[in-house]
Amino acid sequence: MRRCLALSIGSAFLFLFAVPAFAEPDGKALYESKCAMCHGKDGVAKPMAKGSANFNDPAFQKANDAAAIAKVASEGKNKMPAYKDKLSAADIQAIAAHVKTLK
Repeated sequence: MRRCLALSIGSAFLFLFAVPAFAEPDGKALYESKCAMCHGKDGVAKPMAKGSANFNDPAFQKANDAAAIAKVASEGKNKMPAYKDKLSAADIQAIAAHVKTLK
């Protein structure tokens, strides 16, 4: 009985510490699947998204921090729909952080 109890406790201990932490959202992958169709993989807006900012434009990058980008992604703007009900806040933050790399 003691051996079974020790084995159970040892197994539970290993399980608790062997479970990996939740991974952070992959902003690049999310951007490519949710945003690139209009905003371009490289941040250059496609013709169908006429009027959208080019994310790789230095003026855009200077004028918009990650919080401003996340706000637009969350709430939407002009033709762009809001994503607050489609993506988690962490996903939106990860996308915004990726947009800041498109310099």
